[in-house]
Amino acid sequence: MSFPCIVKNTMAEMRNLSAAEIADLQNGIYKGVCLLGYYEKGDTPSPVIYHLSATLGIDDGGSIIETGGIKLEHNFAHDLDVRYFGVKGNGTYDDTPYVLSYFNYVNVNNLFWVIPGNFKVVVKQPFEIKTSGRCDGKFILTNENGDVSITIARRFDGEIINKASWNQILLRGTLDVGFINEGLANLHFYSTEILIERDGVPTDPYNKREFVRTNGGKLTTPLVCTYNDKNTLTVTKYVLEDSIIIDNLNIETAENLNAKNSYLLIRRDNVTLNNPKIINTLINVGLVGLEIKECADVIINSPFIKGFKKDGAGYGIANYESIGVVINDGNVIDCRHGYTGRNSVDVTINRGVWEDGIDDHWTDRFTANNTIVKTGAGAAAFQFAGNDVTLNSPVANGGARIFFGIRSDTPNLGGIVNINNPVFNTYSIADIFMFALTSTGGIATPPAFSTPPTFPERINIIKPIINTDATEISCYNLGAINARYNNIKHLKITDTILNAKPDSSYVAALIVKDSIYQETYNTTVEIEGTLTTNVGNATSVYVHSRNNNDYNNRAEVVLNNCFGYNRVRFNGMGVKNLIAQGGEMSNFDNDNLVGEFNTCNIQFKNVECKGGKIDHLTHALFQNCVFTGNYVFPSADSVSLVNNVKYAGVSGLPSNIVNSMNPPFA
Repeated sequence: MSFPCIVKNTMAEMRNLSAAEIADLQNGIYKGVCLLGYYEKGDTPSPVIYHLSATLGIDDGGSIIETGGIKLEHNFAHDLDVRYFGVKGNGTYDDTPYVLSYFNYVNVNNLFWVIPGNFKVVVKQPFEIKTSGRCDGKFILTNENGDVSITIARRFDGEIINKASWNQILLRGTLDVGFINEGLANLHFYSTEILIERDGVPTDPYNKREFVRTNGGKLTTPLVCTYNDKNTLTVTKYVLEDSIIIDNLNIETAENLNAKNSYLLIRRDNVTLNNPKIINTLINVGLVGLEIKECADVIINSPFIKGFKKDGAGYGIANYESIGVVINDGNVIDCRHGYTGRNSVDVTINRGVWEDGIDDHWTDRFTANNTIVKTGAGAAAFQFAGNDVTLNSPVANGGARIFFGIRSDTPNLGGIVNINNPVFNTYSIADIFMFALTSTGGIATPPAFSTPPTFPERINIIKPIINTDATEISCYNLGAINARYNNIKHLKITDTILNAKPDSSYVAALIVKDSIYQETYNTTVEIEGTLTTNVGNATSVYVHSRNNNDYNNRAEVVLNNCFGYNRVRFNGMGVKNLIAQGGEMSNFDNDNLVGEFNTCNIQFKNVECKGGKIDHLTHALFQNCVFTGNYVFPSADSVSLVNNVKYAGVSGLPSNIVNSMNPPFA
């Protein structure tokens, strides 16, 4: 025997059951109510049968309906279409209460959610998403009484950890802090200890914060901060949740929502977003398009984000206190900065277009591969503080003054910085820098810092290409600084291509030696390979000394097979050792005649000396060198040491060099 259903065309009809129909349901004459549509017959993907229920749940407009003193319930399965909960999606109707009810249901029941194609879902209140889903339409966020945003949230709250058994001091790089736990977990460290003061903003220092993975009671990623007092530290444990995937999430707004955070906020581990789109159509008011905060292992594929230019805070993507974020093929345009970060670890950006710049306040272990950065006039394409940055084949287009800048408000960049195969295309700027402080200052006007600057242990700029109409061009430029600081340990620049005006000036490496302020160690500058350029005035290394008669903390200069440079410039107070091996050399400029060379180790080995000026050079070793150009030495009694030096029709060489020459050669 089959039991028929009561058939209703709309939800309004089902909510208006007659007393007789309710009695028939209670008496089992009908097994339920078959609903053919929500607002009209056929406007849902298929009919739904609601059964009489004793549930304690309340009417949610979709799965539980109260009518005439009874409750009717339908348990929806995966791929739950939003139309079953009354969302119209016509772009004008306020869908807010239906959206909130719908996502509450899919979140509690861990269901896959679906927004149909061509739907324009108007939402006026914030809501959370905790499950996988697919958005073939779009959400239109509209302000009514407060901030409006979408949060991809955890299913389970965090737990504050008791640190009584932990080590008192937690050192950077450690994997054992005293944490006890079985299985996998992620930890959020939040300390009141200051990581670094923010220059010019004393009320907003950067505190020590980070997100860490663990397994079996041990950290599986080393700490990037040192915590000197565990009592200032709050640690929150998050259980590892199942991964979720959200496809085609599309968000649009046409007004100023005054959002405190962002239009889309990710606060959950193990999230993959495929093809998200976030557009702000109101010019110059968008705050943050997409924010990632306090989470681990987030993958964002092919995001399109546009229109976040709020003065001082407009970001396409902001990434805070996370670990393991990967962004692939982003198209982030018409933003004050395409990307920013703070207190994050292990960030990778692959490809994409980023406008206007990648601006990171503090990240450890940042990698960008094949990114294109578009900048406005005078900007910095990349700005960083933190540790260990690798840029592989980055391209900067537009009018940037600086390709890679150390943030002047938090001037601390440590570890190793690798800039491999960069291309710097910039025009209509008088002076440009491949690598510099964002407050470049200079020899004559050095900047001062309230926080002592820190520079990387090693910087490698490999095969840079610079295309510009600037008149003053630097690859690496570190002018004088009126503050105590540790300089870089090792700088290496190789094989450069420079296309500029013939009357422009280029310096591969400008270093200022100043032992009053420099601490701890000297700097080694290594220039290698060929400079291919049409510029007539090109310097390989320029070491300037600010303090007369001061031979402390001198630099080491190594020139390996260098071709295409017109000169090298330094003096005895600035350089302790200069070793030129292979390649060619023209002018040798003395930066300060007070700086004698008699305490320097200067060696030219297998170098072709192509003519020019050798200024005040009194002590040097020329070994297996060839002179093929005319020189003007400082005096005929120069005491330069020679060994197996050759020349061919050159003039101006001191007699001690000439007398030690091999016979002329063809």
